[in-house]
Amino acid sequence: MRMQPGKFRGFQRISKEDGVFRILALDQRNSLKKMLMNLFNTENEKLMTNVKKSILKTLSPHVSAVLVDGEYAFPSMLPLIPPQTGVILSLEKSGYIDEGKGRLNVLYREDGVEYARKSGADAVKLLIYWSTEAHDEVKKHQMKLVKEVGMRAKEQDILFILEILTYGKRKGRDEEILEAVETFSGEEYCVDIFKIEPFKELKDGTKVKESTSGKPWVILSGGMDVIEFERILSKNVELGASGFLAGRVIWKNSVRYADTTEKLEKFLCTEGTRNLRILARSVHTALPWYSCEYFGGYESVEINS
Repeated sequence: MRMQPGKFRGFQRISKEDGVFRILALDQRNSLKKMLMNLFNTENEKLMTNVKKSILKTLSPHVSAVLVDGEYAFPSMLPLIPPQTGVILSLEKSGYIDEGKGRLNVLYREDGVEYARKSGADAVKLLIYWSTEAHDEVKKHQMKLVKEVGMRAKEQDILFILEILTYGKRKGRDEEILEAVETFSGEEYCVDIFKIEPFKELKDGTKVKESTSGKPWVILSGGMDVIEFERILSKNVELGASGFLAGRVIWKNSVRYADTTEKLEKFLCTEGTRNLRILARSVHTALPWYSCEYFGGYESVEINS
């Protein structure tokens, strides 16, 4: 398997030595604003910044990489991230546009891929909403967006992670996820890693391997409780997941202390790190990215000169 050097280094930078992904998601914006509004009856920008700073400061040393947004955290909070921890930049605006035909995603800046590359990020991530029930115009827009970002990432030689959130399900939930992933697994989309909702009923990892074209995939937490996510994570590791890319399941309970930095960071240092240890146990047998069928083993990787 031949690889571009930047993408190869990206894989190395955002995984641990065992080739498994243990990634902290901190690109939440609208959802975090809602949490703060519910707790403090305000969307105070200072509270948003305080939460993100404290989470990065306390938890980024304990993960393989962090996923951050370009509106609050990147690049201003880079000094809080240790050099051994990879950095992934989120490209989309928070939320979506829905005019009755389906959910559309847009970029928070048009040159996001190029900006990430020149600013030292190790990878980029694009989130899209996907439904087979959406209007054809919406699906074409989403497909075009993924293709354009994928091609730019290939041109810039930077790792590309595609996050897919399904909605409007007309089939079983797991089947919707498989179908969505298969849609974007073709080489024209240039996806390197899939970030997807966890499978809950699927028994056979072969279907996932076929849908992803053998590429590595990780699961998101969707804000569920850590014990429930630990169980689901273990199940998905058995299906072939190469780790997790999770956020709220790790740090959501700390937000109640957003107005007091000392309490916030103390809570993160205890419960936050405990949650990470729990999840780390669940992925100790996960499939390394280079052992996925698409790569065929570390010894099979050749770097383009």
